[in-house]
Amino acid sequence: MTRIDRYLLVIYFRVLSICFLSIAGLMVIVQIFNNLTEFIEYGQQQKSIVRVLIEYFGPYTLTLFDRLSGLLALMALLFAITWIYRTNEMTALLAAGVTKRRIMRPLLIASACVIGLAGVSRELWIPSFQDRLDRKPQDLKGDLMRSVRPTADWNLGVHLQARNLLLAKRELIEPMVRIRAGALEGLGRQVLAATGSALPATAEHPAGFLLKGVHMPRDIDTIASIRSADGKPLFLTRNDTPWLAPGECFLVTRIDFEMLRSGASWKQYASTAELISNLRSGETPNVNEVLVQIHSRFVRPLIDWTVLLLGIPVVLTRPDRHVFWVAGVCILLVGGFTAVVMGLNAAGGNGYLLSPLVAAWLPLLTVLPWSYQKTAAAMET
Repeated sequence: MTRIDRYLLVIYFRVLSICFLSIAGLMVIVQIFNNLTEFIEYGQQQKSIVRVLIEYFGPYTLTLFDRLSGLLALMALLFAITWIYRTNEMTALLAAGVTKRRIMRPLLIASACVIGLAGVSRELWIPSFQDRLDRKPQDLKGDLMRSVRPTADWNLGVHLQARNLLLAKRELIEPMVRIRAGALEGLGRQVLAATGSALPATAEHPAGFLLKGVHMPRDIDTIASIRSADGKPLFLTRNDTPWLAPGECFLVTRIDFEMLRSGASWKQYASTAELISNLRSGETPNVNEVLVQIHSRFVRPLIDWTVLLLGIPVVLTRPDRHVFWVAGVCILLVGGFTAVVMGLNAAGGNGYLLSPLVAAWLPLLTVLPWSYQKTAAAMET
């Protein structure tokens, strides 16, 4: 790495940090002042309002970075190039025989790192904060009742639903297990309980739901546990499972607690693996929307890269323009391209005009080659 590379990277990451902190800071301040009472009251209960703000807005800033990563990378790159044009450093480098392609190389690598970091955040970090991201300032405790999205486990032949959902406790209120077919048919048509809790896999049991206060079947404690042909537990009862209390049973299922969330948040914050798992469960009411979301996850890094390539020719072919003119033109280009992407995704989600596959990949296949050709031509001039 040469000195000019380090110089350009310092400018790049400085602009990137300033832009992101400015946008994130503005959004955070607006939310704080709009919900000041809720944050103060909850901060007094937790004895630290600073910790409350960090716990709430930490994951929120991750989602902002995910949404703005492509635009932030573009703005930082454009400012760095515009800066060396205005200080005549670009002229000196070109006169020394350094090509535009070589000058752009460290900035493109840095942009690829930013886009890659956003992808890691989208798949690994954001899904781990689904619970916090799904809460509003009015529900900082997580004790407000939420509606439930009924979900099926077709391998087990059951359909799990509940009256309400408590996010903070990962608890179901009045869960109901509808038995459609399979090994659990001997239990009857349904299992009703007062509450249910999602438990991870331990040495005692696989992952599943602990149902408490079971009142159907009425003789749940006398019913023997149900196991598969190879001895794996499917449904555990008090009859032969000592760690269960009276009136309790344990449903072994691949249904994850996050899959029971209603609304669109579960698709927005879930990882690609979780989306695929949910689709394979066979009980997805909006299959096309989930398919569009899955395909969009695969093309998202390339979409961000296309955004970058749309803006580079603007600054390389019109170096005499003011930096704010360049930024304005790039924002218009990015805004128009983003609107097209969102429109096609909406059409694919409806499933009437386009298939989910075509809706997700069409903007990339049509715009990326053209933007690459324009960028390559601009670097050669």
